[in-house]
Amino acid sequence: MSKLFTDDEQETIVELMNVGVGRAANSLSRLVQDEVLLSVPKIDFVQLASAEKTFEELLPKALAGVTQAFEGFINGKAALIFPEERSLELVRILVGDELSASEISELEQDTLAELGNILLNSCLASLANILKREINTSLPEAYSGDYKKMLQLLCNQEDSLIMLVKIDFSLRQRDLQGYLAFIIDLHSAAGFHAALQDYLSDLLDQ
Repeated sequence: MSKLFTDDEQETIVELMNVGVGRAANSLSRLVQDEVLLSVPKIDFVQLASAEKTFEELLPKALAGVTQAFEGFINGKAALIFPEERSLELVRILVGDELSASEISELEQDTLAELGNILLNSCLASLANILKREINTSLPEAYSGDYKKMLQLLCNQEDSLIMLVKIDFSLRQRDLQGYLAFIIDLHSAAGFHAALQDYLSDLLDQ
């Protein structure tokens, strides 16, 4: 792990993700009219098999959410993850109580995709902006299934090592918890290194 990123770089990644996720949480707070509580981002460098074990322990069996690919100075995929049985409740919070259950169910994928677009784009755009780099995101894709299906969507099987950034979030007034995960392809580690080094150098020059 130390060969990939120094301690300073790793701490910087956590700080930057914290800022990005904090801005995303503010966007979500405005949408749902509730305070969003966040955990400190946790970074792990794992093999795919380890990622499967982590997600199996962390997540409920049935999941729903959104994935979104990104590329630029870093490449990878981001995911917004909810327990599947809670996703309709989140959609109801966003679209209002006046719709029927069947109408809400029809809107579920589109609403989750739009929510993912807002949250994931906000986080990635903040990261790129602070590091003075460019990043492009694809259209978000809604999914449902277990953790294995989710990891298949997030990871290329040939990836030998994954940088997994996990953030837990919940709503203060409602029983709703979710997760943000960023799988960063370490084939793009050189670009990430350069961005982090430039950022740290700028801090020292100030």
